[in-house]
Amino acid sequence: MSRILVTGANGFLGSHIVKQALGAGLTVRGSVRSAEKAAELKKVFPSNNFEAVVVADAVTGDYTEAFKGVSSLIHVASPFFIPDGAFDPKKDMLEPAIDGTLSALRAAKKAGVNRIVVTSSVGAIPSNPDLLHADTTYGADDWLPFNYDMAVSGQLPPFAVYITSKKLAEQAAWDFAKENPEIKLTTVCPAVVYGPTIHPIKSMKAINASNAPIYALLNGTFIPDIAPVYCDVVGTADVHVKALQSDSTIGKRVLFIKGGASPYEFLSIIHKKRPELASRLAPLPAEDPMKGKPISRFDSSIAKEELGVPGLELEDMVLQTVDDLLRLEKELGAN
Repeated sequence: MSRILVTGANGFLGSHIVKQALGAGLTVRGSVRSAEKAAELKKVFPSNNFEAVVVADAVTGDYTEAFKGVSSLIHVASPFFIPDGAFDPKKDMLEPAIDGTLSALRAAKKAGVNRIVVTSSVGAIPSNPDLLHADTTYGADDWLPFNYDMAVSGQLPPFAVYITSKKLAEQAAWDFAKENPEIKLTTVCPAVVYGPTIHPIKSMKAINASNAPIYALLNGTFIPDIAPVYCDVVGTADVHVKALQSDSTIGKRVLFIKGGASPYEFLSIIHKKRPELASRLAPLPAEDPMKGKPISRFDSSIAKEELGVPGLELEDMVLQTVDDLLRLEKELGAN
C-alpha cells in the first residue's frame, strides 16, 4: 500500500483518520478545499509522510492530482447541514452527499484505485419507524426506510432529510461497486462521534456538530433530543484505517456504535466527575427525560472483534471530550 488519499482531511473525523494512518506507517495525502486549509493542516501533520492537496469542490472538483500515485481511498468528506429555517432538501443535502460520493468514486476508478472505504452513518441503518428508540438490535442488513421522493417532498423534518442523504449516498456507493466489480468497497457506519479536536479551528463556534451538545452542557444549556448513540473519534478513525487494511471487510458495512446513552447521562457524568465545573454546567434535571424510552442496539462485531477496536467507554469518552473542549476554550476564547 503506497499512498492513501483521505478526503475531508481537515475535518473532525478526517484529521483523526490521517493521524491514525500515519501512526500505522502509511503515507497519506489529504484533500482540502483551499490552499489556506492545506497550509493549516500541514502544520498539524508536519511529517514527510503527509501532504495536502486542494480539491476545491467535492462534487465538481478535479481529483486528477489528488489520485496520482495513490493506491487506496478513504472518502470522509460529506456535508453536515441541519438548517434552522427554510432549506432545499435536494440542493442543500441530497445532491451534495450523493454526488460528492460518486464524484470521488468515479475519480478513483479513473485513476485505477480500487480499494475504497467510505464513511457513512448510523443514520443510514434504523429500519424501524421508531429509529434509534426501537427496542431492537440493528445489523448490516438494516436500512433507513426513508427514500429520495420522501426527502424532496418536504414531508420529512431536516434531521430526517439529513440521515436520508447519508443512506442514499451509501447506497450510491454500493451500486457503483456493483456496476464496477473491480472496486473493493467497505463502508463504515459510526454512531454520533465525540472526542478531542485536532483539526485547525479558529473559534469555539467552529467546533464540530457532534461535540456541540457537550459544549452546550458546559455552558448551561441542556439539549434533550440528540441522537442517543455514541462512539469515540479515535476509535472511529482506527476502524477506518484497519478496515482499509483488512481484506475481510471488503464488500461489508462495518458498524461502529459503542453504546446508547441520553444527554442526561452525559451531564450526570460531568457533574459527578468534574464538580469544579458545577457553576457553569446545565442543572441536572430531576429525572432523565428519556427515562423509559428504549435505545436501539447495534451489531458492531466486525469493528470490535475482527478489527479489534472496542471503543472508549461512555465515561472516558465524555470526560475526554469535556477536557479537550476546555483546552480549546482556553486557547481560543469562549466566542
